[in-house]
Amino acid sequence: MASQIQAILFDIGGTLRRTVKQDKVVTVQKMLEILHLLGSDQSPEEFYQCLSVRGEAYHNWAVETRLELSEGELWTRWMLPDWPAELVSQQAVQLNQLWRKANGKRDPLPETKEVVVELFRRGYRLGVVSNTTSSTEVPQLFKALQVTGLFETVVLSCLVGKRKGDSALLLEATRRMDLQPEKCVYIGNRPNRDVVAARQAGFAQVLLLRDPYEPEKQQSDDPTLQPDRFIDNLKDLLEIFPRQPRRTRRTQSEELPVWSASLSTMWAMKNFPNLQDFFRTARRLGFACIELNHQVDSTMLAGLELDPVQFSSVHEPCPADISTDTLKARDWLISAQDEEKRCKGVAAVKRSIDLAHTLRVGVIVVHAGNVSADMTLEYKLRALIEAGISMSDEFLILRETMVKSRAALVEPRLAAVQKSLIELLEYAGRFGIRLALENRYHYMDIPILDEMAQLLELAGPDQLGILYDVGHAQALDRLGFFPHAAWLKRYARRMFGVHLHDVTGVNDHQAPGLGEIDFSELVPYLLEGVFRTLELQPANTPEQVKAGLRLLARSGCVQPL
Repeated sequence: MASQIQAILFDIGGTLRRTVKQDKVVTVQKMLEILHLLGSDQSPEEFYQCLSVRGEAYHNWAVETRLELSEGELWTRWMLPDWPAELVSQQAVQLNQLWRKANGKRDPLPETKEVVVELFRRGYRLGVVSNTTSSTEVPQLFKALQVTGLFETVVLSCLVGKRKGDSALLLEATRRMDLQPEKCVYIGNRPNRDVVAARQAGFAQVLLLRDPYEPEKQQSDDPTLQPDRFIDNLKDLLEIFPRQPRRTRRTQSEELPVWSASLSTMWAMKNFPNLQDFFRTARRLGFACIELNHQVDSTMLAGLELDPVQFSSVHEPCPADISTDTLKARDWLISAQDEEKRCKGVAAVKRSIDLAHTLRVGVIVVHAGNVSADMTLEYKLRALIEAGISMSDEFLILRETMVKSRAALVEPRLAAVQKSLIELLEYAGRFGIRLALENRYHYMDIPILDEMAQLLELAGPDQLGILYDVGHAQALDRLGFFPHAAWLKRYARRMFGVHLHDVTGVNDHQAPGLGEIDFSELVPYLLEGVFRTLELQPANTPEQVKAGLRLLARSGCVQPL
């Protein structure tokens, strides 16, 4: 039976994590924090008793109805119905977290990470289905364990509106994973919730982890509440579920489409135990290639299986043994006026060229430095946009000041970039590697729209081109500097690659579909041979990444291979 299993889904409380009674001192402290948020001077002990009664009443209602409310609904309707709804609703998530911390201390089991990582590496697809009133605890737990990227889906009752015993949560997980329930196993700890729901959903198996503290809650004479198996430790799963047969690229593509898209390692940071696990996830999601970004250092690359076929590009400085923050802080950039500093910036890019040559990667993405590292005026400009008061007199004066300041400083810095690029083109040319200059996020960065044309004149399209970043272009458009489409219209024929991500206001690197970009408008400019990279913040969930890739496919930005 185990050989037919493709996915293993987990409960959280009592399965991947244990809860123990909170220390009374901590309980009082958390209650004081709740009262502070509410602006109340009530007794924390009395308030605790009040909330305990209301919380128990809500729990009984939820169990009976198999419904779950969001934090906002829970706290306005059940926990604090006698307080102003607007005040409570705005702070409901924080109130709920403080209340849960007042009642219990929640920690992962010691073996949780080891078992989860090993099952993932054995080829099983992983998911979570959990009854919980908290929308934040599971993401926080996975972030702390650095396993966020290993779970394809996380289905929480407070976000779906239903609870186990109802099979709806488990079926929602299989729908999101595009899996038949009979190819799934559920691991839980409660017969009346987990066994019942998994059986109704048609799962192949349901296993229960024995509860050393409340074993009586797992005992039943009802045969419909008996799991397929009890386990005493999560490590027992490693004896039950062997390594999946290794799949070829062909069999993988038959199960899930592979798209002409690359995924940046930006998303990997702190979401995976190591980059090899990120590579596995990218393939499972349907990405054909990887872009190594400027947060990857030599220690992350050491000992990995680096198949040259899987890389579309290298984004300097990679390996980032000297971090981008350090390079900027010391002005070790290819735009530096100081010759010694400029040479250090050139050396950092050359290290990326060397890595690209080793991996037989044909393109590196280059940041061309800046005019000034002082972002004070731009941050004020962005704050005005966030406050909804763009195009005010203050906004226009700030923007004009920035334009004048940049014009006064740019000439020697741009000359340094040109000198550096001539050296780098000669070095990269030895290996047949092309340089892709990225349009940047900040106005004080190089190049802006006209400067890109000056730099591209340094070499032909066989050596030098543009990496078009859709989010950066959108952000500078929102700031009122350059129309988004201007970059595309002028430089589409010199485009080597594109960074695809969504933008809300001036906040970028979101998964496609979470912001304001109409990706179908890009399609006419994405000529044959242009690599397409999703460059996403680590905060994007695996489900959002998967949905973003599908949106790009529907828009025509990426094609099946």
